[in-house]
Amino acid sequence: MSEKNVLTSARRVLDGLRVIALARGPVALSTLASSLGVSEVAAYRVACTLISAGYVRPAASGAAGYEPTWQIVEMSTALLERTDLRNVAQGPLGELADEYGEAITVAIPEGDHVVFVDKINANRNVQFYCDTGKRLPLHVGAASRAILARAPEQVVKEYLTRDLVAYTDATQTDPDAIREDIDRIRDLGYAVSIGDVEVGISAVGAPILNGRSEILGAAAIANISAKWQDSVIRERGVRLSSICAKISGECAQLTQSFTLSH
Repeated sequence: MSEKNVLTSARRVLDGLRVIALARGPVALSTLASSLGVSEVAAYRVACTLISAGYVRPAASGAAGYEPTWQIVEMSTALLERTDLRNVAQGPLGELADEYGEAITVAIPEGDHVVFVDKINANRNVQFYCDTGKRLPLHVGAASRAILARAPEQVVKEYLTRDLVAYTDATQTDPDAIREDIDRIRDLGYAVSIGDVEVGISAVGAPILNGRSEILGAAAIANISAKWQDSVIRERGVRLSSICAKISGECAQLTQSFTLSH
């Protein structure tokens, strides 16, 4: 897409919305200006535009700054409901989550990350990072690496030339080691994550494909690492990959764009 067709002012407003929506609390005007790289006057206009459109409001309870409205949730909910893979996978994955009493997530590729589009949390006493709407790089976590392992070869090659971030000491960032792991995932049919997203949390992830063997997404099941011995990990991996293969059969006609961000 040519940059000449991009409205700079509109892009700045959307960037402002992202800053405010992803913050853990009200965003002060000075913080908004700094994040956007503009003056406070320009940041104030961005905030006023978002308030006028109903996406942002002044912070409640007398706090300074701006916070998002529920209109963002309404939009994201509509998007999730249009995600065909999520709708197909919910039934069989929900049964598996109930059987094991463990959390299962569904992720789809988006640029050089995956985004989690569903979480079936059968164990509500244990909370993980990978909740609906969260993102992870393609080399971090079981679902991410299950997707990367079935990505087009050119995507894999290009991705492994990039600077790869570590989330914990267990996150693998060496391209050669990640390539070896990709080969293991292809052989086993599932990926294993032990503490590389969060310390003390393990997961296995399996790919979901369409009828042309193109990657649509992945499902992952997770629990506290101390509760999973090697035999449990293998059993979960085999079982999840079998269910994902059945889901793949029901998704034969679906497609999912997969291009890296630039």
